[in-house]
Amino acid sequence: MSATADDPQRAAAPGREMLIELVGLHARALLRMPWVQALLVLGVGLFAYSYIPPLLFCGWALLTVSVEVLRARYAARVLRRGHDIDPRRVHAGFVLLAATAGASIGLGGVAFLPMLPMLHQALFGAVMFAIPAAGVAVSHSSRYILAAYTICILLPGSATWAALHPSQSLGLAALSSLYCTVLILAAADGEKLLLRSVIIRHERDRLVLDLQEKNAQVQAAMAQSEQSAQARARVLAAASHDLRQPLHALSVYSAVLAANPAPETLHELSGNIDQIVRALGNLLNGLLDLSRLSAGYYVPERQPLALERVVAEVCAEYRQAAAQRGLDLTSVLEPVRLTGDAVAIGRIARNLIDNALKYTERGAVHVSTTLVFEGAAAVAVLAVVDTGRGIPAAEQGRIFEEFYQLDNPGRDRSRGVGLGLAIVQRLCELIGASVRVESTLGQGTRFEVRIPAAPEGSTQPAPALPEDQPVPLHGKRVYVVDDEADILKSMQALLRVWGIEASGANSPAAAEQLFVDHGRPDLMIVDLRLREGEHGAHLADRLQRGHGGFPVLIITGETSSEALRDANRSGYTLLQKPIAPEVLQRAIAGTIGTHPAGEAR
Repeated sequence: MSATADDPQRAAAPGREMLIELVGLHARALLRMPWVQALLVLGVGLFAYSYIPPLLFCGWALLTVSVEVLRARYAARVLRRGHDIDPRRVHAGFVLLAATAGASIGLGGVAFLPMLPMLHQALFGAVMFAIPAAGVAVSHSSRYILAAYTICILLPGSATWAALHPSQSLGLAALSSLYCTVLILAAADGEKLLLRSVIIRHERDRLVLDLQEKNAQVQAAMAQSEQSAQARARVLAAASHDLRQPLHALSVYSAVLAANPAPETLHELSGNIDQIVRALGNLLNGLLDLSRLSAGYYVPERQPLALERVVAEVCAEYRQAAAQRGLDLTSVLEPVRLTGDAVAIGRIARNLIDNALKYTERGAVHVSTTLVFEGAAAVAVLAVVDTGRGIPAAEQGRIFEEFYQLDNPGRDRSRGVGLGLAIVQRLCELIGASVRVESTLGQGTRFEVRIPAAPEGSTQPAPALPEDQPVPLHGKRVYVVDDEADILKSMQALLRVWGIEASGANSPAAAEQLFVDHGRPDLMIVDLRLREGEHGAHLADRLQRGHGGFPVLIITGETSSEALRDANRSGYTLLQKPIAPEVLQRAIAGTIGTHPAGEAR
C-alpha cells in the first residue's frame, strides 16, 4: 500500500482509539449510575413525596432506576469485549440510552411540577438543572451523549414550567438554551483534550517502538560485528597455521638447495616445492576471493548463458584429476538456458566438484544440470553427488564456515584449505542462488545449487563455444613488463623453458624502447600497476596505437581497485597473481590463438 493510501488510516487511528477510550470511560462510569439514580430518587422523595401520589412516584422511580440498570448492563457487556468492539456503534448505543435515561428523568418534571407548591417547584427545578451538570462527568467528554441526556431532561421540565408560569417562558428558554450550550461546549473541549492525549500516547508508543526497533537493529549489528570479528579471528588463526607450515617447509628446502644436493634429490625437491607453492597459491587465492566476496567488491554479471556448457567445461578440467584418484567423474547435463554470471557459476561448480573429489575415496562423482518449475518460476538445478564418507547431520551446518574441514585435524594440504564451500555460499548469495546439502554417513553427499532461471526460449541462446586448438609457443616473442625485479626474472626464465623468446621491461619507458628496438611482439604480458602511476591496460592501448595491434595479457595482484575495473573494461585477458604455471601457459596460448594478427585497438 502506498504512503498516500496509508495517511487516512494513520489519521483515523487516533480518532478510533479516542472513541474506544471514551466509550470505555463512559461504560465504567455507568456501572455506578443505578446507585446514583436510586439516591437521587430518594432525595426527591424526601421533599416531594407528600404532594405526589405514591403510585405515580413509585412508577417514576422504578422507570428511572430500571433505565440506569439497563445502561449499566450494556456498559458491562461492552467492557467485557474490551477493544473487540465497533466503537461507533457502541457510542451510538450509549447516545440512545442517554436520551432514554434523560427522558425518564424529564418525565418527572412533567408529572410532578403541577402538583408541587411554588417553593417545591423551584427546588425540584434546581435539582433537574443540576443533574445535566453531573452528566458532564458521566459522559466523559462526549458532546453527543451529554446533549442527548441534557436536552431530554430539560426540555420536558422547561416546557411544563413555561406552561405553569407563562411570564417566565422567554427567560427560561434563553437560560435553558445557554445552559445546554455551555455544557455541550465543555464536553466538546473535554473531547478535544482526550483526543490530544490519545495522539500524544500514539506518538509516545511510536517513539518507543522506533527506539525498540533501532535498539534491535543495533543489537543485531553488534552481534553481526561480533560474529564477523570471531570469524576473522578464526580465519587469521587458521590462515596463520596454513601459511607458517609451507613457509617453514620452503625455508628448509631452500637450505637443502643451497647445499648442492644430488640430481635425484634435486628432482624430488623441485616436485615438493612445486606442490607447496601451489598450496600457498590456492590458500592466497581463497583468502582474496573470500575477502572480495565478503566486502561486496564482486559485482555479478547478467548475461545469457548455457548452464550445461559452463558445467561441461568444468567437468572436463577435473576428469584427469578424478582418474588419478581412481574415481569416475560422470555427468548428465540437460540443456538449461538462464541469465547470470558464467564466471561465478563456473567457480561454484569447480569448488563443489573439487570438494567431492577430495572427500571421495572410491566410487564416483556425478554432476547434473536440470530445469525444474516451482509454480510458475523456472529454477536451474546444478547437482554434485559423490559416494564419499558423508557428513554427520550435526556438522552439516558448519561445512560452509571458513577453514572448517571434516576429519582433517592435521590440516593436510592435499585436501584443500577449507575455503571452497565458504566461497560457494558467498557466490550463491551474490547471484541470488541457494545451496543445499543432503548427506548420509557411509553413502555419500549431494550438493544442490538452485539458480533462478528464465523459461526455455525467453533468453537469447548462448553463443557456441569455440573448439580448443593448441597453439605452439616455441619461438614466439613475448614482452614481459613488470616493475618487480623478482617477478620479471622468474617470468622470463619460465617462458624461456617453454621455448619462448622472452624480453623484459621494468618500466613503461623500457617497454616503449623494446618496441622501438624490436617491433611489436606476439604477446605482451603486463602488470596492472606499474611505476610512475602507469596503468598496464593504458600502456597497452598506447603501444597498440603506436605500433599496431598485438595480443595483451594482464596479470595483477589487485582485488578491488578502480584500476582492476578499468582492466576488465579494456577487454584484455586478465589473470590474478599467484598464477599456476599451467594456467599461465593455457592463457598465453589462448590469447595468442584468438587474437587476429595486426589488429589495432
